[in-house]
Amino acid sequence: MKAKQVCAVLILLIGVAVAGRAQELTGRVVDEANRPMEYVNVVAYALPDSAFVAGAITDASGAFSLPTNGTATKRVLKVSFVGYETQVVEAQPGIVITLRPEAAALGEVTVTADRIRRSAGGYTANLLGSTVTQGRQTDEILAMLPGVTRREGVLQVLGQAVGTIYVDGIRLTDTKELAALPADRIRRVQVDYTPGSSEFASTRGAVIRITLRKELDGGYYGYAMAGADVMPKYGFSRDFAYAVYNGRFNRLSLYNVFSYTNHNLISDDENTYSFLRTGSEIRTEGQYRGWTHGLYDRLSLTYDLTPRNTLGTSLYFSTDHATPRNDVATLKPRIHSGWSDTALYRTLTETPYTYRTYQATLRFDRELDDQGSTFNIGADYLRQFTRNRMQTVRTLPALAPDTLSNRSEETTNMLEARTSLNKNFASGLAIHGGLAYRRITVDYDLTNERHLRTLPYAEGQMPAAYVEVQGLIGKRLQYGVGLRVQENRIAYRPDAAANLTVHDDWDAYSSFNLLWMINEARKISATLNYTEAVDDIPYSALTTYREYGDEHSYTTGNPDLVSPKSHTLTAALDLFDHLAFNAIYIYNERPIYYATRVDPALPSVTYTKPMNAKYERLFGLNAEARFDPLPWWKLRGMVMYTLFGSKSEDFDVHGQQKYYFSLSNTFRFTPHMGASLEGYYEPTYHFTDRIYRTVYEMSGSVYHTFLRDRLALRLNFKLFRHGRVIDTETPDLRFVEANRTRDQYFGLSLSYSFSGGRSVNVKQTEEIQSYEKIRDKR
Repeated sequence: MKAKQVCAVLILLIGVAVAGRAQELTGRVVDEANRPMEYVNVVAYALPDSAFVAGAITDASGAFSLPTNGTATKRVLKVSFVGYETQVVEAQPGIVITLRPEAAALGEVTVTADRIRRSAGGYTANLLGSTVTQGRQTDEILAMLPGVTRREGVLQVLGQAVGTIYVDGIRLTDTKELAALPADRIRRVQVDYTPGSSEFASTRGAVIRITLRKELDGGYYGYAMAGADVMPKYGFSRDFAYAVYNGRFNRLSLYNVFSYTNHNLISDDENTYSFLRTGSEIRTEGQYRGWTHGLYDRLSLTYDLTPRNTLGTSLYFSTDHATPRNDVATLKPRIHSGWSDTALYRTLTETPYTYRTYQATLRFDRELDDQGSTFNIGADYLRQFTRNRMQTVRTLPALAPDTLSNRSEETTNMLEARTSLNKNFASGLAIHGGLAYRRITVDYDLTNERHLRTLPYAEGQMPAAYVEVQGLIGKRLQYGVGLRVQENRIAYRPDAAANLTVHDDWDAYSSFNLLWMINEARKISATLNYTEAVDDIPYSALTTYREYGDEHSYTTGNPDLVSPKSHTLTAALDLFDHLAFNAIYIYNERPIYYATRVDPALPSVTYTKPMNAKYERLFGLNAEARFDPLPWWKLRGMVMYTLFGSKSEDFDVHGQQKYYFSLSNTFRFTPHMGASLEGYYEPTYHFTDRIYRTVYEMSGSVYHTFLRDRLALRLNFKLFRHGRVIDTETPDLRFVEANRTRDQYFGLSLSYSFSGGRSVNVKQTEEIQSYEKIRDKR
């Protein structure tokens, strides 16, 4: 019944969309390789008096649409884009216009395209030539986009963690790749508030798609950056180096990014355990230190087999190795109040680890027609290896040495294949469909604190099929509806000799989005999005292996977990490109939470275990304002409010509230010097059975460029941060975790960029391009 209802809605919307587009002139703009060109100016003039009729800017598929007003007057189209020869052609329905690069390398030019283009699923930000990209990396610029924040290195959209990030169609395995990519290489960023039916149903949160600038044939670009950070309390804390190269040689395009980091892991923690049934208390004070060394490299190659056929591949490797140590002192309470100055005993925990990741992707793209229809087929192989070892030695009292040790190895292999067909029609209708398959296997090799070895194994497979329909209803409504049918199969065995336990589930997941362009001239629009999803269970959460953080606490898994399902509804209202109001509602069935309890066999030891709750509900409101108080000063403020409720065997909570405030300032004092200053404040709030105490932070940067902006010197800093305190209370235990780290830092970096061959030197500007400006230049 559900599928029939969705199909009926699709058929109705298709008919309305086709009728609504009958009075419009549509066409498409491509380059010499027949690739679609976005943000191209298309202006229609009436003959013989050359009177202005209408104007438009092409979308990501190179398509444009101009109203005809039902008249039969002959018209011409003027098509222009920076770095390409301007074309003037006779207007014809379904016309395809090819732009050719200017014969010589261009000097400094100005890009004046609209920065934000709203769509039914979210928006696309054009960053080509934007001043805010100067002197910044990609992870920083993303946090400046509407609705996007970055907290403790994690990107969020509308207060929820980002689900997936793509760069030129390649799904990133780790967001640290964004730190190495200079923001001025970004052409556009597409932000979808919900994943849509084309993503696997386990994708939660927004999807961000980054498209990089392309070099002209024979052009190349390079970038190198190195720097170091110092923390006033702890000293030298990090050094790093990045290198990026991008070039095009005839039919071959090459992109490579390399990163090396050397980072000191620093954390000062204070944990208090109050065992309510026995009345005893202890406090631990830990100092976590250790250097981690990491590097990665990604090489991407794209070859144009023919003007309509492209073959691409990407190879990725990363490795991280660290040898951290945690020095923990256990204190006992004084008779009257406070805590003893002398440690009851002291332990030293060493936790060396090694992470390695390998990824290889292969993709074939074929353009089917002049409307931008495509056929795609691709494969993605991912292998991750993790080795952890933990050894705890009690160093005080010296006469009673005690050693606790364990180790683990985890090898994950994932193979994914997908094919899709995307059909675009001249009426503006688009139908996307595809098949996908993902298989994951995880092999464990575990040795616990009693030197017992186990070999757990887990596997999952997800075959799926999906269809999406997108189009227009009249001139102001854009819609998208989709349906995904997917199997979610998880199998697990606790040891090599045990039988597999299988959880298998077939289900259909729908999605819907709608954009109402209330007033395009004044940039007033509203969007509505809905999606269904199923969560992946972390396979490590299934094993009953105990991983000790210290001798008083450990984490373990739960083989009885089942996959949670979620329903997400978002709504947004954007006003005048300066104000945005967003709402989000999430209902989760059987969500996973982590329960902290006392080990019955060890009354002085606590453990944390994943459990399925019955449900949880979340309602959030977000208001964002963007203004330019002065020509050189951009200001963005954000307020978020969240209302939460959940029920499980450990708690039944309703009406838990959370507030979040952030302020971001971007300054451009001269064409070569700028700065930023950001801060956030999050007051105390309750979440399930935990109390999260107030946390706040202020950080920023200053940069200056030299040698015609090729050389850049930058200072990063974190002025202050109040660390998190988490208070957990159960019938058996009250547990207070306090982060006492003083993580203020100052960092200095130097970068240099170079380019050659045929290229476009883009002058950075904040002007807004529109077809009216072209009309004024007639």
